[in-house]
Amino acid sequence: MFFDGEVPRFQVVIPDFGAVEGPFQITSLEYAGSYNGEASYEISMASAGVISFVAF
Repeated sequence: MFFDGEVPRFQVVIPDFGAVEGPFQITSLEYAGSYNGEASYEISMASAGVISFVAF
């Protein structure tokens, strides 16, 4: 999705707060090395249309 510039629908769940859903484009993608087989990823997303919010 990142390399192809796609804009899929995502649901982002924020614990004890709510969920945001709508079309988002991944604008940056970072990968951090591995120590004992572990890896971490970080993404940034930009909304690409109408989004909705549902409170928990």
